Amino acid sequence: DIANNKPTAADEYDLYFVPIVNIDSYALTWNGTRFQRKNANEVDLNRNWPTPFKNPKTRTKEHGDYPGLKTFSEPETEGINEWLQSKRSEIQGFLDIHAYGAFILYAFADTEEPIGGGIDEKFEVLGRGLQSAMGEPYIQKSAHEFYLAYGVFPDYAFREFKKPALTIEIFGEGFTANVSTIQARGLEVYKGINQFAKEVTVFNSGDVTPTKPSCGD
Repeated sequence: DIANNKPTAADEYDLYFVPIVNIDSYALTWNGTRFQRKNANEVDLNRNWPTPFKNPKTRTKEHGDYPGLKTFSEPETEGINEWLQSKRSEIQGFLDIHAYGAFILYAFADTEEPIGGGIDEKFEVLGRGLQSAMGEPYIQKSAHEFYLAYGVFPDYAFREFKKPALTIEIFGEGFTANVSTIQARGLEVYKGINQFAKEVTVFNSGDVTPTKPSCGD
């Protein structure tokens, strides 16, 4: 699209990507531990972010979602947070891309209580925008409707930076994707990113549309 001068999210925003958060365990996936989730310290990095709520279920290193001894105990989350803080005045929104499930999830994952102040409705509009752009079978809903999770990145990002944060669970039937599906899934995510940029402008301003449309339509 860029080569063909079609509008993209990059026309409106600088896009920052963190392609691999858990680099140590990613290396392990090539050497027999195919579905390694936690980092080298056996901590689930997507449970290591600050949350005002405590998981009522005790979690230890034996659990797949062990959050660590304290928030930001891990170099990966600590480093990302330090970088985000340095970009506080710049960043306008967050996308956390996972596999799998075909879901577009928004705040909050750690409580069933509504946010209030019209924010829940704004998230629903944002989610519907991505759902429309990404197509079937994607559906949008509050993250806690997927399941309750404590210390996840999007919840922290929204609370800390007051900017919209979504999780995209890429469509699929498992964590191992057939190579024949990669192009289709990539196009869906690409459309979602472009639409997110378009919707973020509205979410953050409340009544302003982007000066240029994205190709997420």
